[in-house]
Amino acid sequence: MSTGRARGKNQTRPAVIAPNTPEGDGIGASDRMAADPSPIPGGRVHLENQPTIRQRTPVPDSPPEIKDLNAHGVTPGTHTARERAEFQRGPNDLKPMRPAYDAPAVEPVPVPVRIVEARSPRVVRSSSHRKIGLQASTGEPVRLCGQDANRVNILILNESSSSDVRIAQSPRDLNNGGGSLLPWPGNSYIKLETQDELYAISADFGTPYVSVIQEFEQPW
Repeated sequence: MSTGRARGKNQTRPAVIAPNTPEGDGIGASDRMAADPSPIPGGRVHLENQPTIRQRTPVPDSPPEIKDLNAHGVTPGTHTARERAEFQRGPNDLKPMRPAYDAPAVEPVPVPVRIVEARSPRVVRSSSHRKIGLQASTGEPVRLCGQDANRVNILILNESSSSDVRIAQSPRDLNNGGGSLLPWPGNSYIKLETQDELYAISADFGTPYVSVIQEFEQPW
């Protein structure tokens, strides 16, 4: 294989860097980076830069508060904002909440009232009308009315013109001529305020008739 003159002319020559030169220091080829002995008196192998320590600006302590200036007419101990706040609301600590209640209402003075006329309840009144024949004194008593809580009055009239009538609350009260006498000459009703039973019988051997009117009153 033949070669021309141009081929050998353009070949790259390797770089030669000598130690202890600026080029050698750039790639670490220096006596200072070698092993012992170090060329620096008292030096150490592989010297490194010391870490930089950030220096902070020193801050002096705050001066004490001036309490004696610009305190014209101010209560001692209340010159600063904190002292004035604690003077008005007390120390800055935990205070329990106390409920605040309104004052009780004043009750009106009672005025005595006298009821002159009471209003009566509304009621409805009714009546019952009957004619009842009685037996002789030897017979059985006849009931004129029963118990009724709504009855207020009962009116009784002896219609006979010759026989008397006896009235009682129970039949046994009419034995042996007992009970109240309703004579035949009477020409008007007798009024009784009772709500219990009433019985009647002839006072002799006659069989008279009696008229009975019952008056009732019920709430409306």
